[in-house]
Formats: sequence, C-alpha cells, structure tokens
Amino acid sequence: MKAKFWGTRGSLPQAMSHKDWMDSFEYAAKVAEKLGLKSIAEMSAALKRNEMGIISYGGNTTCTEIEHNNQVFLVDMGSGLREAGTFHMSKGRKEFHIFLTHMHWDHIMGLPFFVPVHVPGFVTHVHHIHKNTPEFVRINFNGVNFPLSWEQLGGKIEFHAHKLYEKIPFGDVTVQSYVLDHPGGSFGYRFEAGGKSLAIGVDGEFKRISPKELGKDLEFYQNLDVLIFDAQYEMAELASRFDWGHCSPNIGVDLALREKIRNIVFTHHDPWATADKLRRMYDHAKTYLHQQMPAFTEAWANVPGKAPNLLMSYDGLVLDLDNL
Repeated sequence: MKAKFWGTRGSLPQAMSHKDWMDSFEYAAKVAEKLGLKSIAEMSAALKRNEMGIISYGGNTTCTEIEHNNQVFLVDMGSGLREAGTFHMSKGRKEFHIFLTHMHWDHIMGLPFFVPVHVPGFVTHVHHIHKNTPEFVRINFNGVNFPLSWEQLGGKIEFHAHKLYEKIPFGDVTVQSYVLDHPGGSFGYRFEAGGKSLAIGVDGEFKRISPKELGKDLEFYQNLDVLIFDAQYEMAELASRFDWGHCSPNIGVDLALREKIRNIVFTHHDPWATADKLRRMYDHAKTYLHQQMPAFTEAWANVPGKAPNLLMSYDGLVLDLDNL
C-alpha cells in the first residue's frame, strides 16, 4: 500500500510569494553549506536525492491518494485534486473513487478543476457519510460559483452514501469510516490491504483522546501502520482556537505512543504557517516524543522501530508502507 499527498494545507491554499521563495532558497543554501556542497549542481543533486530535508511544504489544500495493486482511492477534493486528476488521466485511468471527510470548502474546492468530471466517458464515484453531500457538491456547479452548471458536465459523477462504521470492500482493499471531532461533523477513513493499515484523521480536533472518550472510534487507531494526523496548530495556539476542529502534533504523539501507531504523518498545515514554522513544529514534536518515550519503552519493546516514526507531510510526498 502507498500513500501520496497531493495537497497538505488546511483551510485555504497558500501561494508561494517571492519572499517565501527567497526564504526557502536561503534555507537550502545554509543546509548545503553544512553538508559541504560546493556548487549549485551539487545542491540540486542532493535535493533530488532527498538529502537536504523539506525545503518547501506546498500550498494545495488536502487531497490524499491511497494506492494498492493498481487500485487508487482519493480522500477529499481540495485544490490538490486538480493535479491528481491530470496525472491519472495521463496514465489512462477513466474511473475514480473519492472519499469525502466532510463538506468544508477547503475539502471540495478542487472538484470543478478535476478534469475527469468534464470529459465524456470518465466516471467519478463520490463516497460519503454526510447525507447532504450530493446537494453541497452540486452547488459548486450552479452557473454562479463556477461558469458551468451540473447539467453541462461531460463526465459522470455518482454518489454513494455509506453508513458510519460500515466496511466497504474494493477487491482486497477494505475501507471503513469513523468519527472525528470537527464542527459540522467530519469522518476519518481507515484503509486495510495486504496486511497493512492506514487511517486518515483530518479534520479532527481530537478533543476525545482517552480510550473511554474515543469509545467505538478507539479501534480505528489501534494496530495502525500509518496515521495521517491533523496537526494544523502549535500547542500554544490551541487554546485560542478551541472548537475550530484542528489539532497539534504533540497530541498526535501522545495518541501514537499509547496505541502503538508505528508512523504518524502531520498534515493539514495552517495557511499562515511558513516553512520555518512547520520545521519548528516538527522539531518540537520530536523533542516531545524523546521526553515522553521513557514511560513507554516497555510497551514498545516488541513493536517494530521501538518508537513512533514522526513525519511531516508536504505536497508530493509518497510513502510506501512496505518500506516504513
């Protein structure tokens, strides 16, 4: 099973300004100097080999791809969906399965620019838990918010309503929904295939964190290879953003430690967050893990890796679960 991140911002896309580009270039130059690189060519080669860390995190809103044995699933239709559609069309794919967490604008804004919905012969399946999903997806195509009306779309869009916690089989892949803490309601999805498991937990504030509070949702975090976790804010920011529906990396670390989640990927980055801030949040999360780990050493003694692996998402990141 593989995961690809086509969009990792939350709330609003973020364009890279000239200052952002200059800041990223200066950061890359400092890293190159530390590595002893002598030329632009050497720095370019090191960047391509992923030896210099994350220079830029990207600006598309959330869209995550799950792939297993040539079966492709997309979770959410943020602005990253546009690129995903163009890529898979170039590979000859004509049928798409999209799972929606909820209908907030940053999670559906990419659909009008998803080329398959405009081309005859292409079918897009939208899987959802919210009963009003068809209404709120169609409103994107009312001739006012977007130039084309629903009736003018060349491709076919089919809606599939699923019950909460229902197991949905797709060949040897199973998808199951669970509840997240978010205004208006949001749902995570757990994918299982080939002995691997991955759960997507955006948008989620994780106000329920203890096993008792999580109740029926607890099992979706257990025995996980990967949890994609909403980490939009620093811990210091959460108090002023209560009930906004987003979380912080340290809370994800606590959950991963307790439930033995082997890899946790922080995503849904704040559009206000610079690359420097995201790197700082990642460093703080690693420090927090190091501080908390002694209390969990025995519990993790027989778990591969002996501790959770922390990752920061960026547009274009690809994870192969067999190699984590």
